[in-house]
Amino acid sequence: MSAAPPRSETARQALLDALARGPFTAHELSREVGIPERDVVSHLEHLEKSARARGARLVMEPPVCEECGFSFKKRDRLGRPSRCPVCRSGRVSPPRFRIG
Repeated sequence: MSAAPPRSETARQALLDALARGPFTAHELSREVGIPERDVVSHLEHLEKSARARGARLVMEPPVCEECGFSFKKRDRLGRPSRCPVCRSGRVSPPRFRIG
């Protein structure tokens, strides 16, 4: 993994700027901002609360099972589910995030 370019803004501010440009997966956000993917979800949880305080909201496009098409619409957790509860397939698309 290459070193992230130096930046004058915080990781959360960089995430917020990226989310305003369109929907991204956690993997895409980690590349965009230059932080590890495992750190993105914890930053998103904090951004969800701070966006709500400003009158905006973090919108999650739910993950979908690529085998049977089940959509995880009622999921509250921001991470990617490991398996589909209907068909038990592990082929689940990651959720996408944006500021709405």
